[in-house]
Amino acid sequence: MPDSHDHRPEFMVTLGLAPPYAIEDVMQAYREKARATHPDRGGSTEAFNAVHQAFERAQAYLEFRQDRRGWIAGKMARYAALQDAIARLEQLGATVTAYSPDWLENSYGDFAQLTEHVTTIRFADSPDATPFIDALVHSYPSLRELAALELPGCRLSDDDVMHLSIFQQLRRLDLSRTPITNRSLAVVDAIESLRDLNLEGTNVGWWAKRGATSQLARRKAADEVG
Repeated sequence: MPDSHDHRPEFMVTLGLAPPYAIEDVMQAYREKARATHPDRGGSTEAFNAVHQAFERAQAYLEFRQDRRGWIAGKMARYAALQDAIARLEQLGATVTAYSPDWLENSYGDFAQLTEHVTTIRFADSPDATPFIDALVHSYPSLRELAALELPGCRLSDDDVMHLSIFQQLRRLDLSRTPITNRSLAVVDAIESLRDLNLEGTNVGWWAKRGATSQLARRKAADEVG
């Protein structure tokens, strides 16, 4: 963390850079820090991930500062597509939660809104969830960062669940009180990022449910060790 007299963005501090900033310096600093913090070289996963995150933020920061008009134009198209996707899902009855990190607001001001992404979608107790699943999958390009999907009480099929495999950043999936069967559990293998799966009140057998729970628990344990 920068001290009170250090006005550099935190990600530049992590990379060990001082102004004036250049993309070449950012890339070189990233390579050096990545080597130094890599777990295979005695570093930690946490430190390595922090360096990688700082690198991504520094790239976006310089892109914005060097070509503000171009940056805004590019983000505007993505933002408009995202708002269309949100409106479409909300019209079907979903609750959509969007998020924009605080560090973006500090760096981009009012333009930070253009970088927001959807983190959580809730669609509950629908007698026919297939149209919603179709709309969700259709909107995937705008929803790549989706981390949590809640579908409690919805009438959906095993095929509907498998269509969700496209969301490779999904970490939490609530399928409670849905009529799915054991076949839906293939989604656990299909989405490696998945960590929490609610199967309460489904037609999934207890043995299959136990297997899925154990698999997700191993993933969480691996995360903690890493």
